[in-house]
Amino acid sequence: MNTLSHTTVPGPRAELRAAWRAHRWLLLIVLLHAAGAAVLRARYPDGSDMAPLVEGFLTSLLLGPLFALCAYALYVMVAKRPRELIRYLGQHIKAYLTRQRLLHALPALLLLPVFGSSFTIAKAAVPLLHPYDWDTRLAAADQLLHGGVQPWVWLQALAGHPIVTAILNLNYHLWFFIMFATMYWLVFSTERPRLRMQFLLSFVLSWIVMGNVMAIVLSSAGPCYYHLVVAGPDPYAPLMQYLHRADHHIPVLALRVQDMLWQGYRHGVGVSGLTISAMPSMHVASSTLLALLGWRLRPAAGVALTVFALLILAGSIHLGWHYAVDGYVGAAGAILIWTVVGWLQRHAGAAEAGAAPAPAGSAP
Repeated sequence: MNTLSHTTVPGPRAELRAAWRAHRWLLLIVLLHAAGAAVLRARYPDGSDMAPLVEGFLTSLLLGPLFALCAYALYVMVAKRPRELIRYLGQHIKAYLTRQRLLHALPALLLLPVFGSSFTIAKAAVPLLHPYDWDTRLAAADQLLHGGVQPWVWLQALAGHPIVTAILNLNYHLWFFIMFATMYWLVFSTERPRLRMQFLLSFVLSWIVMGNVMAIVLSSAGPCYYHLVVAGPDPYAPLMQYLHRADHHIPVLALRVQDMLWQGYRHGVGVSGLTISAMPSMHVASSTLLALLGWRLRPAAGVALTVFALLILAGSIHLGWHYAVDGYVGAAGAILIWTVVGWLQRHAGAAEAGAAPAPAGSAP
């Protein structure tokens, strides 16, 4: 006699439990990092309340998905070109945001803003824990690695024109949009779950290991601040003079941001103030992660994101943000973390498969 088998559809609670289990390592890393940030905040109090951190959390919670939505809208306008854009977006977004997808994304949606807040606290503590004293060594390493010439001098032959500077400056500031649009697209993605988690774990670990730990150990301000933290001749003075001249032709936003960060660092109190950290370059590190992700998705994305990462590296040097070695270390560290996370995923997957019980009736 034939019997009909019915597939049980898991309810919301079961789906949410499964989502948190899938994010258990991300949860552990973020909570440990947040605990460390809380210790730093207690160690270096500034008398402010928690309102800025709560506002930062809520802003991050909304800003990431908004960037992803803007990126999708741009894609639709360029690739699909529907007659009624708003209706098209509404229909497709409604169909896309299923209950399963939203519950699957919820842990990452909550954890990433927590991580952003704790990272800000830890980053602001860099000069408090270790005053800037690596700039002379990093400048010397740059000169040694580039034939006795500072790498910005080599770049100046190609980039030393206001229009090229403007392009590199625009690309450098587009990083924020491209990075977070891609990350939150992955947050909501249910395809390629292992690749998705590899990126999220690599992203968080790279900012902790390099953006916090290495930034403290190799505390440095960067070429644009060299004259403010190092006594003696400034090898980057001609570069900064050029950038100010170029600013008269086409505004160089980096100069305003650099001044804002320095003023925030000078007047900031405790770990809530804005601060500065050059080594390693997290712009380059995170852009390298994007390129690694792109190559796993499709070759065209890999090529485009690799070019983007190289332009970020060039911009970080040309705009005076970073020493070249900052970018080299950032890229190498991102590749190493990506590789290790992937290896651990495969190892854990093989262990779980080996521990799973064999189906009933299967051969021994």
